[in-house]
Amino acid sequence: MKSIDTLKNIADSNSFVNALREQVERGTGKSFFQLKLEFGEDKLFFIALQHVTATKKAICEAMGIPVEAACRYKRSWQKDGLLVESIDEVKCPITKHSAHLLSTNPAEFDRLRKSKFKQLNLF
Repeated sequence: MKSIDTLKNIADSNSFVNALREQVERGTGKSFFQLKLEFGEDKLFFIALQHVTATKKAICEAMGIPVEAACRYKRSWQKDGLLVESIDEVKCPITKHSAHLLSTNPAEFDRLRKSKFKQLNLF
């Protein structure tokens, strides 16, 4: 599984989106078009995030999911404990703004829940 951190070398957002899509295709063994035909947007969002760890905007661009809909899916999966958002923010390769990474892959949960920065504990 690749995360945004390992795909940083990809220069433009179109190439990045294609790389995310290819990683999901390799992980599922299905083409993007097969995935779109077989699954609704909510399930596609969930499945894609099992194979890549990415920002919401990046996964939406790669999978053709409206960001507004992804907000609802994210909230639902997060509430059920099936999606984890990173503590730290990264620079989104699509928006170029700070954003959290998302994953539905339990193997990624601990990594995303840990901050890379030491915080001073006052109490």
